[in-house]
Amino acid sequence: MLAGQQELAVDSDVQWLFRQGDLVLGPIIASQVVEKLYAGELTPDSPVAPAGERDFRSLRDTAAFQVHIARFEAQGRVAATMLVEQAKNQRRVKVLGGVAAGVALLLGVAGWYIARNAAVYGWFGAEEEGDGITMDPPTIRLAQSRAGDEDLFAYPSNDPRRPDRAPGTGTGTSTGTSAKPAGTAVASATSRPPRTGSVSTDPDGLEMAQQFDQSAINRVVSGNRATLFRCFKEEAERTPGLAAKIPMEFVIGNDGRVAKLWVDNPQFKQGPLYDCLFTELKKWPFKSYDGERATVGLSFNIGKRG
Repeated sequence: MLAGQQELAVDSDVQWLFRQGDLVLGPIIASQVVEKLYAGELTPDSPVAPAGERDFRSLRDTAAFQVHIARFEAQGRVAATMLVEQAKNQRRVKVLGGVAAGVALLLGVAGWYIARNAAVYGWFGAEEEGDGITMDPPTIRLAQSRAGDEDLFAYPSNDPRRPDRAPGTGTGTSTGTSAKPAGTAVASATSRPPRTGSVSTDPDGLEMAQQFDQSAINRVVSGNRATLFRCFKEEAERTPGLAAKIPMEFVIGNDGRVAKLWVDNPQFKQGPLYDCLFTELKKWPFKSYDGERATVGLSFNIGKRG
């Protein structure tokens, strides 16, 4: 009965005044008041009063409009719930889109990497015997100085394969015609300063401090040596009919980065091949370490030498 009376009051021709700030506006009929409520021009707290009266009260406290206020607020709650669900859906779409973009990027990078390796090394990876390029097993030892590299400490050796070591002596000096380059440091068992770390034995019988992990270095060399094949293939394209043995050595700094490179072939001590090799070597992920620096020796054979 009360709801019917309220509906009747809204549909009646009773005129109402409403207040906005300091202004009193109207008169309008009740149905227009309801229209302004749903249009957002009035709120449930907007003060209203029948025309000719000065006793204003909020719409929600006015019996004639309470049913419409309840409906209005219910619709507002439904709309708010829909907005929350809409926001959640948008976030889901963004997350799924981000995941899809990430997967697409990974697939693209993987495809590029596979295509690059296929183009450079063949579909089945780098082959040591492929394209006329082979690599001898690597050698790893303590870094030694060369001419112009006084920061690398030299240890004496009787290894005839090392031109910077004097054959047949334990002092690093030669009794024959060969001589050490100027500026090369030479150590003896008595002059070597004390060192800390793990101890290894040099082929000359000297004990030397060493903290780099040879097996770890070997793993990095084995896993990345194929990246150098591209440099040799490009050099072979620049020099048709190239057939040469190209020994090289590089020093791994304590930060795990390749710091120096020597190519022991007069034809390639500098130039595009050297630059390409050095650029690739500096990408190799060696671990940082303490103590004496490590030198890695590699030797590549290109083409068939008659």
